[in-house]
Amino acid sequence: MLNEHLIPLLREHGRVVNVASSIGPMALHCFSKDLQAKYTSETLTKEQLDLLVEEFLSAYESNNVEKIGYRPDLPYLAYGVSKVALIALTRIEARQYSGAQNIFIYSVCPGYCATDLNNKADGARPAALGADSILYVVDTPNHELGNGGFYLDGKKEPQICMDEAKDYA
Repeated sequence: MLNEHLIPLLREHGRVVNVASSIGPMALHCFSKDLQAKYTSETLTKEQLDLLVEEFLSAYESNNVEKIGYRPDLPYLAYGVSKVALIALTRIEARQYSGAQNIFIYSVCPGYCATDLNNKADGARPAALGADSILYVVDTPNHELGNGGFYLDGKKEPQICMDEAKDYA
């Protein structure tokens, strides 16, 4: 919703960077095949995405997420769904604004960074590395990036993590 209000203010060839998380693709890997297909559909609309999120929230409140294809045992399930949705929204908006407005929209994972929010957690990477991951899509020429793409540390990442070793469940 915020992007809808701000994008008209951008100059031609402007860009939007949504800060997402690799938890999204890892979570999506654990959802039902039906949900995977819906979230990754090349024709997914904002209205359809809103409906998916609303259905999740309703099922979450009534402890019925499994019935609609989510795994209730996933740690940080709601966070994962929010990042799946943000990555999907990035792709939708990239399609929507790439035409006449020539706006580029990306999502980026800064990685798990040591910040005040997590009390500088052991094993977390320095926040400066997370910032570098974000700055990659800010500074790289648009023609070198995939509009609507999801990036981590300067590499385009898939919308669904297919690496079993990264299954965070």
